[in-house]
Amino acid sequence: MTSSALMSGAAVAGLGCRASKLRPAPSSSRPARHHRYPIIRPRPDATRRALVRASASAVDAQQAEYASWRESKNIKSPNVEVAYFGDVDDEVMRYRGVKATSAINAGDVLVELPRESCLVLMDDAELPFPEFCTNELWAKLTEQNKWAVKVALNLLHERSLGEASPFRTYIDQLPKQFDLLSQWSDDELRLLQYPAVARAAEGQRKEDDAAFELVRKHSPETLKNPAVTKENLVWALNMVRSRVFSGRLSDEAGRKKNLLPKALAAGTAFAAFLTSQTQEGRWLAVFAMLALVVFDKEPEPGEEGGAKLAYVLMPLIDAFNHADLPAKTEFEFSAAAFRLRSPARYAKDGEVFISYGALGNDELLVRYGFVAPNDECANDTYVYQGLGAWLDANHEPIRKAKGADPSRARAIKDARLETYVSQGVFKNDGSADENLEWALRCALATPEEWRKAGGNCDGFKLGGGAPEKRARAALAAACAARLAEMETSVAEDEATLASGDAKDRARVAVQYRLAKKRILSRAAQKYA
Repeated sequence: MTSSALMSGAAVAGLGCRASKLRPAPSSSRPARHHRYPIIRPRPDATRRALVRASASAVDAQQAEYASWRESKNIKSPNVEVAYFGDVDDEVMRYRGVKATSAINAGDVLVELPRESCLVLMDDAELPFPEFCTNELWAKLTEQNKWAVKVALNLLHERSLGEASPFRTYIDQLPKQFDLLSQWSDDELRLLQYPAVARAAEGQRKEDDAAFELVRKHSPETLKNPAVTKENLVWALNMVRSRVFSGRLSDEAGRKKNLLPKALAAGTAFAAFLTSQTQEGRWLAVFAMLALVVFDKEPEPGEEGGAKLAYVLMPLIDAFNHADLPAKTEFEFSAAAFRLRSPARYAKDGEVFISYGALGNDELLVRYGFVAPNDECANDTYVYQGLGAWLDANHEPIRKAKGADPSRARAIKDARLETYVSQGVFKNDGSADENLEWALRCALATPEEWRKAGGNCDGFKLGGGAPEKRARAALAAACAARLAEMETSVAEDEATLASGDAKDRARVAVQYRLAKKRILSRAAQKYA
């Protein structure tokens, strides 16, 4: 879903460096890449370089062990392997990704996982580990639809088994730290200059607190297990959050076995995975994960009931970094296996990317801890909260129109267009949501224009004419005003990035807010 030198979380802890998923400015020779692993930025002294090289060697050994583990589970990746890009002596060290071991064509299978290599948690499953937590807690989580907490507890349970877990190798190579927005301080969140995403971070914190409180209240014995601390529970929840893919089953009869990733705006992203499931396979292969996938279970022959919801964790998928790609990443299944197919062609030894879905910078930052640099996020949007209030207070044509026809607001509300004005959405190219433009044409029509159009909003749906010009002028004025009231300008943010003064979270904050301001700038120019 940016680049910099990455190592495993274990290496981060071993070096004693502050972990961050945020990257320094890429040089012209190093393209920006998207990752979900912390950055190591070593100091340029000989001792430090020696420690870095030793840690890098340990990571390589760990990945070799992980490759053997995947082979033992019959997980196939014929053309790819986990790799670390960049030199260990490089300024930004290495970052984790997936390398093509041979030429790859679009549509080639990247990873194939036997169904038996995945952990399958049916939505209606009974508590699988009564020695770890209580039925009371499990029932409460089911009642409140806290599926993410269930999956997180499942991960912590397996982690607590240590060497006894058949998935110890897999778990060991998972990142030990995350840098999602919920870990940012309030001062750091203010650097984003975008209250909506700051509220999302606060929402994550509240979810973390609520999850821990549920465990404390309904399964206090669980907290006596050293594996279940507040910090570890948050780690497991972040593991779930940062590894969610979304999708839907294709409606086309000829593509019934393809899953098409498509992010859900609410941020609770699922993917559908239709498959058979044996009773004894309910708790197979723990946390060989990395796409959290939701699927519908078709009834077995003779079994009553319809499709059932389940949660599946799969291996290796997590190592693929994200890029906005013209072709959708396809997930394919059969009764026996789950496959990930390449969305593009890749040369041997090049990094292989997939798309995490049609995600904007909001989702990338909240769920994965990075933003797409250099205006690369085609799906980014700007949500202009309070647009309607600003127009009412500051735009004279709106005030005059409301005074001339007080009933117009009721007509706009009845047409269900009111919310499009109160929170105006602008796409990455600066275009306003079509319904927002429609609502403003209705609001700014003169009484005579309103009557000629039939006295309702339907008459202004197609646009054009004087109401269209007034709507565009209103949008241009509002966007220019929002830009003017921000703490820094586009030029100032660009200068900050060019200077290299902003580091780590501060740099990501500047990248994020600059992308938002560029959307507003394009909108102001488009509608002027």
